[in-house]
Amino acid sequence: MLRALFRLVLALGGAGVAALVVALLEVRAVTAEVVASGSSAPPFGALLLAELGVLVPIVVLVGGAVGVACLVFEPGEVRTPLEHLGEFRSGTVLERLRSAALAPLLVSVVFGWCLGSAHIARSALATGKPQEAGLTVGIASIGLFLALFGAAIAFLPTLRRALAAGSSAVPALLDPVVTGGVALVLVVLLFAAGISSGDTGGEGGVLGIFGVLKRGELDLRPVGDAVILALGAYLGPVAFARSLKPRGRALLFSTAVMGVAVSVGGLFVMGGLTIRAASALGREPLVARAMEKSAPLGKIALAGLRRATDRDKDGESSLFGGGDCNDRDPTINSNAIDIPGNGIDEDCSGADTPARVTEPAEPKAAAKADAPKAPKRGHNVILITVDTLRTDLGFLGYSRPVSPNLDKLAERSTVFERMYSLASYTGKSVGPFLIGKYPSETKRDFSHFNTYAQSNKFVAERAHDAGFRTFAGHCHWYFRNPTGLNQGMDVWDTSAIPPGMGDNDVSITSDRMSDMALKLLGKPENTTPHATTSDGDADGGDGKPGNFFAWFHFFDPHAQYVAHPGAPKFDGSSAAKNLYDEEVWFTDKHVGKILDYVESQPWGEDTAIVVTADHGEAFADHGMSWHGQEIWESLVRVPFIVYVPGGKPGRVPVKRSHIDLVPTLLDLMGIPQPEEGELRGTSLLEDMDVTGDDYAERDVYIDMPAGPFNGVRRAVITGPTPGTKLIHSGGSNYQLYDLSVDPAEKKDLASDKQQLASALERMQALRAGLKEIEVKGDGP
Repeated sequence: MLRALFRLVLALGGAGVAALVVALLEVRAVTAEVVASGSSAPPFGALLLAELGVLVPIVVLVGGAVGVACLVFEPGEVRTPLEHLGEFRSGTVLERLRSAALAPLLVSVVFGWCLGSAHIARSALATGKPQEAGLTVGIASIGLFLALFGAAIAFLPTLRRALAAGSSAVPALLDPVVTGGVALVLVVLLFAAGISSGDTGGEGGVLGIFGVLKRGELDLRPVGDAVILALGAYLGPVAFARSLKPRGRALLFSTAVMGVAVSVGGLFVMGGLTIRAASALGREPLVARAMEKSAPLGKIALAGLRRATDRDKDGESSLFGGGDCNDRDPTINSNAIDIPGNGIDEDCSGADTPARVTEPAEPKAAAKADAPKAPKRGHNVILITVDTLRTDLGFLGYSRPVSPNLDKLAERSTVFERMYSLASYTGKSVGPFLIGKYPSETKRDFSHFNTYAQSNKFVAERAHDAGFRTFAGHCHWYFRNPTGLNQGMDVWDTSAIPPGMGDNDVSITSDRMSDMALKLLGKPENTTPHATTSDGDADGGDGKPGNFFAWFHFFDPHAQYVAHPGAPKFDGSSAAKNLYDEEVWFTDKHVGKILDYVESQPWGEDTAIVVTADHGEAFADHGMSWHGQEIWESLVRVPFIVYVPGGKPGRVPVKRSHIDLVPTLLDLMGIPQPEEGELRGTSLLEDMDVTGDDYAERDVYIDMPAGPFNGVRRAVITGPTPGTKLIHSGGSNYQLYDLSVDPAEKKDLASDKQQLASALERMQALRAGLKEIEVKGDGP
């Protein structure tokens, strides 16, 4: 019993020593990522101590599990790995032959099972039905493993005879270490070939499925760190508790005691570091933020500690920098809705949101007051949205020729040069900008691809109620699901979705989208309908039949990026950005087909066109790529074009937001605005009336509630354009940037308490006017 206890303690001690290695590796990785993002690196010592402190639970878990496993499978004397291999290679010729045949077959079965299961999972997940996909993958994977294992057992006698026949010439064929090792090397080479030849969407032949391992969001470093801990836990007893020859037992005993003493002492020290981290991370926001964003295994351990110390079970802890300022009240946490003016800081932002005070209207300049109003004739409206489209476009100053058709449209339209999306991924941006409310105000579920409740009122419903024909076309499986986005649509066409399409794959869809859009626009019942109101009267929104509202959402610029024949070839330093620009060119080409068709039709003379994107994309900005978790400028700045027949082209240089989209669409369609407070934005046609530079400055609010894969993110951009941007990541975690001198958001000014207080006051005042809806779910 004492020997077993010694071995268990030594396993824990070995994992503890390995934890120091892991902590040093993670500190290096965190520091590099933080510096790459342009932020100040947290102090090395504080970060290392915090890493060691939060890793303790995983050290105990991994060390204990390995120690117990070793006791179960090796209850006697501790043996080295070489001794285990020697035993495996010993035995009679028949036993070695059996093992030599079995080893490569088992390696092959595991490889085949991994390969087959990956293809099964990719095919099943492409259906867009997670529950059905999970059941399919589970059952099919089990069946595949049994089939492969049965085939291996059936082939075992044949392989055994072949090895026996060749062993006289090559004796190593009777060595299971050699045969199993050769099989393992071949499997590793096949994995490497698959990773190399496949793309991040899993395309590229049978082995190409392993290309998904190159995906940026698939971080395997935590697995590697856990392996290091397990290796340390295994080697601890091997180094200190092995039985030696009798003459060395006294020395062995003293060495083992020393090892146990060091292990116990080290565990006590690490336990002290855990206690320190519980309070220190609340005082060291730079360290806490760096760990929870960039520490591979540390952020997992940190999340576990926060859950374990969440006393009121509201999803946040008051310890380990968790952000809960009152862990005895589940209604108070950084994700809670703050009730304005009640004197209670429900969202732990540092102050109660003030009660809303109606500000006096700004006097309008005479030039603006006398300016002619934009026409409100009940135009047809076509809304074209492009997924993941950055502002890197010709009409916004980009040098690469990626958008000739949009550039041509921009020449006869109004371009909003500083337009912002509401969030940085589709599920949180598209629904809200079609509803006309901020994401946290919409009735939705907690999923990543959000479903919106029927009680939300979409702009298509308002158009339909006004007698407009409403139709839409889409090419991504999200829009095929019952997400609520089709509310108010007479026609909802998803025929452009490619068969077997996944979330991120290499499917090409812009050509399918343009074909579908032209088909829908070519049907007279869509573009020249006898519109009827909800009362059944033959009448359009302005007393004229025939109006329609159409929405088309293109997807191709979204990862995974692929090359396109005929596209300009770009040779910049970023291969991903080069391919992305080809995707933008290809999408622009097919958007151009729609624009040309509209211009050729009689009803095109009375059709307004709005083009924008749901969010942007990052290319190693702030140490990240793609989108969906943060709200940096590259992720939330989007293009925005408004074409009005007969309207004067122009440019609006001041900051605006997608919150203004629905009021703008209603004005274009000639539909009266709803009662005050029902929509949050203001029609952008007012900006199109402005003469000179008399544009009103407005704050921009970006609102991304927490989801399964993202924490809460909100930002307010205040002051003269481009403005000062305050980012709030929950609790007291703020970042502040002056975009006029720091457009890349590299210098965090949050340490300036005066500037922070001013920006925070603006954010709180804006939030005071919102009706945020709390949606329950497990955070990231």
